This record gives sequence, structure tokens and C-alpha cells, in this order.
Amino acid sequence: MNYKEYKWGIQTKFPLALGLLVLMSLSSFGIFSYLITRKTLEKQMENNLIYHAEVIAGMLKAEVLVDWLPEIAETGSLFYYNTLKEKLSSVSIGRTDLDNIILIGPENRVIVDAKGKLPIGQELINLKADQLELKTAWSGKSEASLMFPGKDGRPHKSAYAPVLSKDGRVVAVIRVEASARFLDTINRVAFILLGIALLITLFAALLGTLIAKTVVNPIKALVEASQMIAMGNLDTEVKIKSKDEIGFFARTFNQMAKNLKKLYDEVASQGRQIAELSASVAHEVRSPISAIKGFTELLNDELDEDDPRREYIHDIQEEVNILNLKVTDFINFARPLTIDYNQLDITEVLESAMATMEKEAIDKDIEVQFKFDKDLPIVMGDYEQLRSLFINLIRNAIQSMENDGKLTISASHINGSPRSIIKSSRLIEIIIRDTGCGMTPDEIDRAFDPFFTKKINGTGLGLSICKKIVSAHNGEIRLESIPAVGTTVRIFLPFPPQREILAD
Repeated sequence: MNYKEYKWGIQTKFPLALGLLVLMSLSSFGIFSYLITRKTLEKQMENNLIYHAEVIAGMLKAEVLVDWLPEIAETGSLFYYNTLKEKLSSVSIGRTDLDNIILIGPENRVIVDAKGKLPIGQELINLKADQLELKTAWSGKSEASLMFPGKDGRPHKSAYAPVLSKDGRVVAVIRVEASARFLDTINRVAFILLGIALLITLFAALLGTLIAKTVVNPIKALVEASQMIAMGNLDTEVKIKSKDEIGFFARTFNQMAKNLKKLYDEVASQGRQIAELSASVAHEVRSPISAIKGFTELLNDELDEDDPRREYIHDIQEEVNILNLKVTDFINFARPLTIDYNQLDITEVLESAMATMEKEAIDKDIEVQFKFDKDLPIVMGDYEQLRSLFINLIRNAIQSMENDGKLTISASHINGSPRSIIKSSRLIEIIIRDTGCGMTPDEIDRAFDPFFTKKINGTGLGLSICKKIVSAHNGEIRLESIPAVGTTVRIFLPFPPQREILAD
């Protein structure tokens, strides 16, 4: 098992989170600053335009130019018009921040246009959006409009101021207009700030990557060491000397690995002693069992065919056989498995196991059905161990059924198992299904525990040994059962690619 580099691991998430945090912070500050600056400058422009409009309106009144307005409006006198236009043009030129000045008369008709584009008496139809501001100016108060798009593509703003006669009546309205040139500056500054924000974000992401490496690399080392220990290499040690929490964790991890190695050695030593003692006891017990079996056979030969004592001898032989099976199970459970790998046809192993159990199946009138896929791949395994495995499972199936039961044995090639712990996608699935008494969920959970059995004379080691054999072949065994319906045993065995078999 190798360490997996995660696409969205810490080394990716940390720089990304830091970069986004910096970008969001700078963006929020930049947008807030831009809006405040724009609003402030726009208000300043508005006040400035109103001031200019009021100054020009005051100038017309102060220089008595206001007296010419009725004459221009009624007769269209070019003399007065040109004089006012020249005056307003000089004011417009003198104030470079103004684009135009228009003098508006009753009914919002043009009296004088400083640029001369609008003729006398033309209604300002293009200013209908400023009706509220015009109305306010005619009521005697100065007012500025909202921003509006100009012909040059830049936002513009206008202001209106009332022109008063000597007796205080509003006889005209001055309109001044200017483009919001300040937006060019703040937009340029905003663009520069955006570039700086992106550079700072990139720098933060790079810094985050460097910081993440100082965290991720020790974690990688710890993960890889954990995997090595999980694979059984208990001598693994992590070399992290940092003085932070990860360094403390690494030292604790190393101490834990040493303690685990010590405990494993102690357990292994005790296990070997128990296995040796168990094997010795089993062999010691097997010797008198063999003697008893031999003596009963001699006694049976000496008795007449109709001698009633033959029944006693038969009972003794049955009990001796049961005791011998238990001793055999105990020896197989206690001793370590030695696998002699060979190329095997799994169907031959299954048929051989069934042939051994054929008499018991016939005695109980059990129907046996085989379902084997064609061209099953070769399996690398130990013939005797796998045959013993299948005999044990078939015997359990037969013993769980009453007469007239059905036993189904199948083998097929599958492309991996969705819930299998086996990583290989090349698997053979062997299924042994019976119509017996079945098992409860609690019994299934405990089925592979040593010494757990439902049989009166069972040792409870059969399925434990089966699991041990399957695990030794890098396979997996599962139980599925429904009480009073039957039990299904599934065995998954990996098989090597064809090229590896040919190479052997």
C-alpha cells in the first residue's frame, strides 16, 4: 500500500484558502475605498457645479445683464444674445472644468447657449430627465442632477441655479455641465490596485505553499510510517526533530511503535509456545486414540457377526473418529500454515472435495448442482489446503440440511467485488449455497470466532481454519444467511495475469 497524493489535500487547500482570504480582504477593502472615494468626489463635483451656477447667476444680476432677458426671449435680439453668449463663453473658457453653460428661460426654452449649438427659443427636450432639478431651480433653489452618460462616453453631471431679477423674481435658470473626469483617475488607480492585489494574492499563495509543505511533509512521513506498521514492519521509525506539536506526535508515534513491537514479540513468543504445547498435547492425545481405534478393530474381528457387543464397539469407533477430528482441527488451528503454491484448476479442487463428501450427501438424499463458468483462469494456491477448505464448507452445508436438501456449488470470474477488501480486480468467486437451517445475524457475526459452534460435538474451529486458509491465499470469505432458508458462503480468490503464469 502506497501513500496516496490527494488532489485536494492540505498542501492544496491551505495555499488556496490563504490566497482566497487575502484576495477577498484586499478586494473588499478596494471596493469599499473605490465607492467611498467616488461618492466623495462626486459630491465635491456636485457642490462645485452648484457654486459655479450660482456665481454665474449672480454675475448676470450684478452686471444688469438680467434686464436683457425679456428682450432676447420676446424679440430674439441678436445684439443682446451675442453679448450674453460672449459673456457666458468667456466664463466657460475661464473655468476649464465646465463643458457648457446654458441660460434657460420660461417654459424651459433656450435663451443663450455658450457653445452656440442650441438656437434661441428651442425647448430643452433632451433635458426631460432633469425636470425635477429644473423645477427646483425655478422655485428659487439650486440643485444638481444625477450622473448621466455624455456624448463622449464619460459620465456627466449638471447643476441648476435660479437667475433673479432686481425685485427677487426668478426670471431664468443657469445650467452648467461638466464631465466626471475624476473617474478616469480613480478607475486607473482601481486598476493598479487590482493588479497589486493579484500580485499580493499570488505571493500569499506561494507563502501558503511553503508553510503547507512544512506541515504536510511531516504528516506524509507519519502516514507512510503508519502504513508500514499496518503492513507488519514494526521497526519503522519517523525521523522528525521539530519542536512543535508534530514533532511531539512523531516522538510519541515512535514510542508507540516500539511498544507495539515489544508487545507483538511477546505475543508471538507466547503464541509459538502455545502452538508448540498444543501440537505436543494433540500428538500425545492422538497416540492413545490410534491405539484405541486399533484395539476396537481387533475386538470387532474376534466377535461373531450376531454378537450384540459389536454395537458397543461401533459406538466406541464413532466416538474415536469424532475425537480424532477434533484433535485434527486443533492441530490445524494451532500450527502456522505453510502454503505450497502451484497452478490450480479451481473446478478440479471443488469436484475432488465434493467426491470426498459424496457418500454423506447421498445418505441424506441431497441434490448437488455444479455451476462453473467456462475457461476459468488458473489460480495459484495450495491444492491440499484449498481442498480441505472446500471439504469443511461442504460438510457444514450437508450437516445443516435435512433430507431432500439442495447444495449448489459454483465458480465464476468477476471483475472485482464492490465490498471486497481485496484490491485486485482479477477475482474468482466460489459460492457454496445450501437450503439448511440458516444462521441469525448474531451467529454470522461470531461464525469465524474460535470455539464458537452450534453443533453439539463441534470444536468451533472449522470456520476459523477456513478463514485462515483463505487469508493465506490473499482471499476473502463472507457469509450470508437467512434462518430456516439457508446459508451462502462466498469465497473470493485473486488470480495472477496470464503473462505471469506463462513466465513461470
